[in-house]
Amino acid sequence: MPEHIIFISYIILFIISTIGHGEIFSRIIYRDLIKLNIGYLGIIGFFSLSIYGTLSSYFFAHNYSHNIILHIVGLMGFIFYLNREKKNYLEVKHVFILTLIFLIGAYVYKNHDDFPYYHLTYALNLSENKFIIGTGIFSHGFRTFSSLFYFQSLLYMPYIKFYLFHIAPFLILVFFNYIIFFNFLKNKKNFNITDYFSLLSIVFVNIVFYRLGEHGTDRSAQILLLLIFLFFIQLMYFEKKDKNISLYLNSLLIFIFLASSMKAIYYMYLVLIPLILLKKKFFKKFFVKKNFLIISILTISLLGNISTSYLSTGCLLYPAEKTCIGDNKWSIPSKEVKRMKLHYEWWAKAGGGPGYASEIPREEYVKNFKWFKNWVDRHFFNKVSDTLFGLIFVYSLIFFVFYFFSYKNKKFKDILNFKSYLILLILPMVFLLEWFLLHPSMRYGGYVLIALPLIIITSLMIDKLNIDNKKKNSLILMFLFVSILGFLGRNIDRINKEIEVYNYKILESPYFFVEKVESITLVDKPDFKVYSTKNKKMCWASKTPCSYFKNLKSEKFFGLNMVYTDDW
Repeated sequence: MPEHIIFISYIILFIISTIGHGEIFSRIIYRDLIKLNIGYLGIIGFFSLSIYGTLSSYFFAHNYSHNIILHIVGLMGFIFYLNREKKNYLEVKHVFILTLIFLIGAYVYKNHDDFPYYHLTYALNLSENKFIIGTGIFSHGFRTFSSLFYFQSLLYMPYIKFYLFHIAPFLILVFFNYIIFFNFLKNKKNFNITDYFSLLSIVFVNIVFYRLGEHGTDRSAQILLLLIFLFFIQLMYFEKKDKNISLYLNSLLIFIFLASSMKAIYYMYLVLIPLILLKKKFFKKFFVKKNFLIISILTISLLGNISTSYLSTGCLLYPAEKTCIGDNKWSIPSKEVKRMKLHYEWWAKAGGGPGYASEIPREEYVKNFKWFKNWVDRHFFNKVSDTLFGLIFVYSLIFFVFYFFSYKNKKFKDILNFKSYLILLILPMVFLLEWFLLHPSMRYGGYVLIALPLIIITSLMIDKLNIDNKKKNSLILMFLFVSILGFLGRNIDRINKEIEVYNYKILESPYFFVEKVESITLVDKPDFKVYSTKNKKMCWASKTPCSYFKNLKSEKFFGLNMVYTDDW
């Protein structure tokens, strides 16, 4: 029981602290952000901590002392938030209720396969060491920058140690649900497609993304993508006040940069910004002194991300070979970068996986749709098809329930008239096409890109129906609660399986499984050591930094430790 109390107390602390950092960031950088609800502040706090975690890693290890001070600052920010308005106490109450409802999702015994390979050791390395130049040599996982690891390293605290490194997606999930769920608890007189988009999005996230142990670095970014499109719809079609346009644009930029810092492919969604500015004729009004500071912070965030990637691999955006600049000691050789770029594309197009590999040479396999048949056989069925057909069924059911309670005075051809929203329909299809042609794996954004067109079309169809507002409210609340029941039901089933299959003794301990491995020393200097593991085992939570590449050398570079090898 004491371990459960520590476990839950730290989760609540991290939620409070993240909200507090969102309050501090908003007051200092762009004060209008405090007009947003606590869910948005939580994600803004997540963003500010991610930036801080990335930049501070060059100066400090994110150890107990550092993180205690950081979360004390977060608690102070949370007190500022509470004292700002009386209604904020109600928002906090609602967040705590949601946290308790979704708490079952935080109990994870088995994480995804990459967690022991590099997710855990990457974050733990940042907790125990300052940033190390050339870490891309440790393993493939250390080459692809994600701010999620830097945020996770800030959760390294006494007693709980690294056992809440998996909880970052839980925070995103709670804040996302608050943003969507409590929007509908207001007495709404007018509904538009943003409301139906929100409803269908929360149904998708709570039912499809229920398993937090499988989130990795990509699913949280995909949840943010739904909020990005929610902002986009609001700005493109409904918002007319200049003050709100500026506020929502800045919020949209924060969300895009946060998602992109988790997975670099999301930088392409910056294309939404000029579309909005052109539609609203807002260029001159947006690029003003008031917005200068937040644009500067976003620029610093981008520079911090690409600098960290460069100092890890020699590439600004690994494995894009054209971004690999200079011939540094720590740089991943061009030949290796090309090989891994090909490998990622080959893997995404179902060229290989556990127990199989295509006989076609990789260079040929990825070209001219030679991969398509194999992709259909091995990836579309059943990974893509299960999601696609499941969503078609669920969204069709939701639409027909709304249709059943509507006044039947509209023909289906009128319901299917989407002329006013062509841009909204075309954009997701363009992004989906880019995904399909270049990296058609569900973990590379596929879940949301498949869901988005269905969410948008269903939202537009429901919006065309004539339904009494009271009925709309009742139906929306019903489906919101159904989504939560789906989350709870699927997690209860998951935990039962983890108890049966993996002997998860949940009553004794809430913590995830960590295999104990024996460390060996690769680099042994008085002020710097690098380790590996015996018997080719994964690093897990062994001594850090932990490398899978054995023949390493090290030296100082501008005051930081640098690792490299001559054996490429």
